[in-house]
Amino acid sequence: MRMRLMQRPQITTLALPRSQTWPSELLPPHQAPFHFLPDVYNFAKFMLATPQYLTADLSKDLDLLGVERRSMVAAKDELSIVYIDAAEEKLRHQIAKAAALESPLLVRTIDRTRKDYEDLQRRYAHNTSRSERVDVKPVGLHETPDAFLATQHLPFTNNQPSDSSLLVDSDLATQPNRFPQPTSNRSHRQRRNLNPPPPSTQTYYYYQAASGLPIFLHPLDIKILFSHYNGYASFPDEIIVRVESASEGTVNDDLRKRCKYLAHMPEGADVVFIEADLEGVVGQEGLKNFEGALKLRTARRKEKEKKDDRARARAEEKEKERVKLMSREECAVSDFMDHPPPTLETEEPSSRVPISQAISGAWGSRSFASALHSAPSVSRAQPSNRNATPEIGDEWDLDAAWHELEQRGGGRRRGKKLVVLGGGAGGRRR
Repeated sequence: MRMRLMQRPQITTLALPRSQTWPSELLPPHQAPFHFLPDVYNFAKFMLATPQYLTADLSKDLDLLGVERRSMVAAKDELSIVYIDAAEEKLRHQIAKAAALESPLLVRTIDRTRKDYEDLQRRYAHNTSRSERVDVKPVGLHETPDAFLATQHLPFTNNQPSDSSLLVDSDLATQPNRFPQPTSNRSHRQRRNLNPPPPSTQTYYYYQAASGLPIFLHPLDIKILFSHYNGYASFPDEIIVRVESASEGTVNDDLRKRCKYLAHMPEGADVVFIEADLEGVVGQEGLKNFEGALKLRTARRKEKEKKDDRARARAEEKEKERVKLMSREECAVSDFMDHPPPTLETEEPSSRVPISQAISGAWGSRSFASALHSAPSVSRAQPSNRNATPEIGDEWDLDAAWHELEQRGGGRRRGKKLVVLGGGAGGRRR
């Protein structure tokens, strides 16, 4: 993975890859940059869009809506056509507003920014070519073989300083107060500084994916690079590493305290930290001092992978058991539908009366009112006819029913009255 060195001053939330344009006068840290400047579109959290860019972007959306409208017309979808027409009208209104933003002052500012960017590129190219020419040195005498110098008779030229000059310089160095400075007779008192302290010039350096995605280098890898280069400012502008593992996280207060260089990220944003193999960057010698930490990180990563594998295996086993249980239930339901159990024949209550209901009371299955309205011409029924069905027509009269009721209540405790209420011509008896 290719990663670039990000540079973010503490006084701003603007973080861009370190380059010839950042930091520079072209990109002030307290101003929003234009979108056409290098690396702004991919890495900046805020930027300024020109009216031409806004008009072009809105025109693309308008063209897409035109294509969609033609397809809806072919499908004769009147409702969708109404919504598309409303969206097109809104886009035309926004295009008109973007065109109104193009003032002479804004045009001059954009042209000046573009010109400054071109001048900066030319200066950077000129300085780069000059440094390359300076690095190419002619072959000097110190690079000439000794055998060749032995055959030449060159005059003795000593460019090194003599011992006396070294002594003078040492005397001047060891006697800094040789020439005393005039001192004032006034007694200087330390005054309290009423002005606010100057803003901090601290700058954070970290590596982020060259694509602009929130993928960052692991803190341990940053420590290794710091130990190798002896400073964050000495980091290379771009590195290519081999990714060994990746871990996801979310920006919160704890992460901001541990990784202060990510304090400009919004809270709740998703980030990814990669564990990289830096042997191609710092060499084997640069990793010797961190062998223990790297082995511990590798062991933790393997242990986490094992835990994830076990959890995945348990989840898969539970899913298999659930599928088997559902298949069994489906088979049982299908068998029940194919072979329903035999149904029992039920008798209608109007045709036959159960025996238990016929002998449950003094009047059998009939109520007191029905017995009261029965005909008095029916002879007294024998006890053997109590289980007869209504089709026979042998009913008890009221006296026989009352006699049987008295016989049944004869074994109860005395002093307790039985009140039987009834309606009709029979009146009420106690």
